[in-house]
Amino acid sequence: MRRSTSSESNSTRSEPCGVIIARVAMAQIAQPGRPPLGPPLSVSIRTVWLLLIAAAMVGGSQVSHAESAAAMHDGELTRWVPSAALEVGIFGHTGKGNIDSTDVGTPRVDPISLVFGDVPGPGVLQNPIASREQILSALVGGDFEIMTPQLADLPTHPRLFFDINISAVLTNDVGLARSGEPSFLQFPSNFDPGSVLGENVVAGRGTKITVQHQGPQLHAGLGAAFTFDFGEERIRIKPSVVYSRIVTDIFAIANRAVRLRTPEGGVPRDFDAEFRKIELTDKTREIYHGVGPAVEIEYETANRIGPFSVSLFIKGHASHLLGDLKTRLQQTNQDPTVTGDETVNWKYSQDSWVFRASTGIRFRLVPRRRR
Repeated sequence: MRRSTSSESNSTRSEPCGVIIARVAMAQIAQPGRPPLGPPLSVSIRTVWLLLIAAAMVGGSQVSHAESAAAMHDGELTRWVPSAALEVGIFGHTGKGNIDSTDVGTPRVDPISLVFGDVPGPGVLQNPIASREQILSALVGGDFEIMTPQLADLPTHPRLFFDINISAVLTNDVGLARSGEPSFLQFPSNFDPGSVLGENVVAGRGTKITVQHQGPQLHAGLGAAFTFDFGEERIRIKPSVVYSRIVTDIFAIANRAVRLRTPEGGVPRDFDAEFRKIELTDKTREIYHGVGPAVEIEYETANRIGPFSVSLFIKGHASHLLGDLKTRLQQTNQDPTVTGDETVNWKYSQDSWVFRASTGIRFRLVPRRRR
């Protein structure tokens, strides 16, 4: 009599019950001494029952596996699911700045001296200049979402969702149409008191437009979510249409020193006695409204924190801004001793498309169901 090995015993114990029952049924059919299997009715009733039970148990094990994969997500497809997310990203676009001005008035030294560094001719207060720059900011904020149950029993389980994102802006100002380093008009640090100082040598002269994003930024979207399961892995693709509210500060400055006289030797130098200052500034805040497409790809991890499932996502968003996107600023020298209209015009042109890319972690409220 042959002894069964331990490996055979372990293999038998690891097989599903349905397979074991099927083996017993086949052994019943193939017992020594039984006649060869003839017509179907020659098989015993007991053997048929064993085969039916085996088939049911094998089929049931397949169903229970599919149910366990779906149960891992706790039936979230049939629920309203609120969620909150921490999100970081980058926001950017380009913008163009232009500057022009009227002629310089009087009083002004006559004649001027190109040798000393005066601005040639009567000329304009500031030479026309323009430039286009990229304007980028980092975003840190929160996202809040509500998602409906699936709308139809389709392979992609279509659902609707609404989300709102509020983000703080981390950024520096960006200079456009820049000439010189406009600041405080004064003698330069390496100034020789014994030399004549021309207008183009004065420190703090120049002009520029600066643009800086401000917070909070607001983005609100309405879209559809499509769910794809790969075994126990779940991915959602979420296209949407998003409204955006973007706040931008625009600041403009133009500084020019106009020489009044040539200093006399042996006399202490006084900047205000040698030059008259033209220091013009203006600023405004623009609030842009836009709408555009966005798409989010969300991966649901197997991790949970209490009643919350945890997912990771990446998002891309483009928004077309509405309305007038040109900002015009103007300032005129108000010095009553000046003859002539000394005016500077600044113009900032905001590009109509802005872009946002972000990533984050989402916490979806999907409590475990009691079983």
